[in-house]
Order: sequence, then structure tokens, then C-alpha cells
Amino acid sequence: MLAPSDCFNKLGKHKCKLIHVSGFANYLDAAIQDLVMPADIIIFQRNLVIAEVYDAMEYYQAMGKPVVVDLDDAYTILPWSNPAHAFWIENSTQRPVNPVVMLEEGLRRSNGLLAPNRLLLQDWQHVTKGYYLPNFARSEWWTGLPSRVELKKKRGFDNRVIIGWGGSVSHYDSWWGSGIREAASRVSQRHPEVLWLVCGNDKRIYDQLHVPWASKAWQPGVEPSQWPQVVSCFDIGIAPLSGPYDQRRSWIKGLEYLLGGIPWVGTDGEPYKDIAQLGYLIQNGVESWEYTLEMMLANLPGMQEASAHYIETARQWFVENQQETYEKTYREIIRTFQTTGRLAEVYYVNWKDSTTVSGVEGVDRNAQVAVNR
Repeated sequence: MLAPSDCFNKLGKHKCKLIHVSGFANYLDAAIQDLVMPADIIIFQRNLVIAEVYDAMEYYQAMGKPVVVDLDDAYTILPWSNPAHAFWIENSTQRPVNPVVMLEEGLRRSNGLLAPNRLLLQDWQHVTKGYYLPNFARSEWWTGLPSRVELKKKRGFDNRVIIGWGGSVSHYDSWWGSGIREAASRVSQRHPEVLWLVCGNDKRIYDQLHVPWASKAWQPGVEPSQWPQVVSCFDIGIAPLSGPYDQRRSWIKGLEYLLGGIPWVGTDGEPYKDIAQLGYLIQNGVESWEYTLEMMLANLPGMQEASAHYIETARQWFVENQQETYEKTYREIIRTFQTTGRLAEVYYVNWKDSTTVSGVEGVDRNAQVAVNR
């Protein structure tokens, strides 16, 4: 929520305020009420496992303010390798209240769910109304970047072909289940010029990548604003997925590759289907990954030239260029709350051309948005 809220405040058409979950729960505090009461909509991010939040939600709903939840993770089907598995699944029955039960109850009390994946919305459509809202990128982070040649030279990679990936250890199964790990080993045997650049704060994926030490490098995590300079030194980007949990991720990795002008390949499925024509989506398997990477390496100059033309296409998905998408989504939530006082069927925003259902009447166009983060 930080990116759209910063965008709203910067453009000046709307106002957005961020408060911590503890402040939101302390809804009777005068200072908190001064922050929240002017809002037309409240967007609550994730923390629905705190009982005090329920009272705050009901209070503000009684004050005429819809409360929607922003969720970007499939907590009910976390794989064992995900660090959050212990909290949500493994030890959940040992807790006084099961966190999954708390999450479902919180969603049931809400006025809708915002998510960057349609499957994630379908998982909860029996509980609350869903609004598809993709993750968009910040323009200030992705404009004015040095060239790929300059970025590679800065890191001492100027004589290497970089196949890059970045993410958290929650992607552990993405590497093991997709076939990319074994394919990397095969590709490296034939291409000593290739360097596998693994980026993230946890080294387990890097350590378990079975290629020669000279064929891999690790980039520790960086500040989000610095991430585009890391990504943009990739010659090829990869986006492996494995299993139902991964199919509920957002498209952000593919979008970042497009903004960097990087040829990329990912696992076919829900996260990347809307940008499938701008990259390569393949079925998982060692041979499939191996074949596609070999093809990309053999045609790399032409593919990089083609990918450079996708940058302008991808820029339509900057946060600043999608303000209308956010507006129409929020206005539909407000309209539904004001006219029905209850939830309706699942509703998706057509974000591609920033058009949705008919405009919402009777809503202040200078609406304020209070966002809990």
C-alpha cells in the first residue's frame, strides 16, 4: 500500500494517511480518530489475526466507512519451506485461536478483499467480495537508470552473461519443483560464460544451486528503491513457479523484467498470463527450462533488442499511470457499501485499459483514503 498512497499524496488529487495496526486497533483514541474519521475508505493490510482489530473494523463501519483488506499471500496453503508455515499451519492448532480461522473471520467482517491474483480472490469468494488489483511499479525507481553495460561493469560482470533472479526463501519450492535447478546445472556445463546471479537476504537458494562456484554469485538484499539497478544488469530474467501456492503470487517479477528491458522466461500460469505475450511462459520440467534457456542464449542480442521495445509498454503499469484504476476500484467499494450495506458478487477491475463498470455516483472526487499498514 505504500506505493499507491505515496502516489496519491504526490499527485495531490487525493489524500492518504498511513497508520500502524496498533493505532488502528486503538480506535477510541482522539488522535487516531482525527486521522481516520475524515477517510472515505479504510484499507487494512494483512493483520487480521489480532482480535482488537475486529472491534475497530465494526466501529468505523458503523461510522459509515467501508473497511477492505489488502492481502497478497495464500496463507492457507503455505509450503513447508516457507518460514511462515510454522505460524499459519504447522503450529496453528496449538494456539488459543487458529490464525487461519481468525483470517477468515476478519475477511467475513470486511467490505471486500483486494488482491493482486485472481486465484487468491477465488479462494475467498465464499467469504467476501473480491477486487483484482495488480501490483504496479514506481516510476521514479525505473526511470533514468544506467545502461545494462554500465551496471554490469560496475559489478565486475562485464564479461559474463547474467541469468538473474531475486526473491525471498519463500521461493525455495519454486526452484526445486520447477526444474530450473537441474536445468541450470546442465546449461552451466555448456556455457562457462553464464553467471547465475541469485539475489536476496537468505542464501539457501544460492547455496543449493548446483553449478560451479565460478558460475554463480550472490547479491544480498537491497533497499526497494535500489532493486531496479540490480535487476537491470540481468541479461536474462527467470521466474520459476511450482505448486498452488506459487500460482497465487503477483506478476511483479515479470513486470520488473519488462521495465528493465530484460528477456525473461517464467512458469506458465495465473501470475504472468496477462503479460504472456511479452515474455516466454513454459511448462515446468528440466528439459523445458533447459531448452528455453539454450534458445535464449543462442539468440540473446536479438531478444534484448526486442525486449527494449517492451519498456514503453510496461510503463503504463507505473503506479502514477494507474491512478484511475485505484480510484474506480475504491469508488466501487464505497458505492457498494453506501447502497447495499453488504457484500456482492466478485468484481474484477479491467486494469489493462483502466476501464471498469460504470462510474460511481455520489462519491466525493476528492475522497481521502486512510490506509492501515
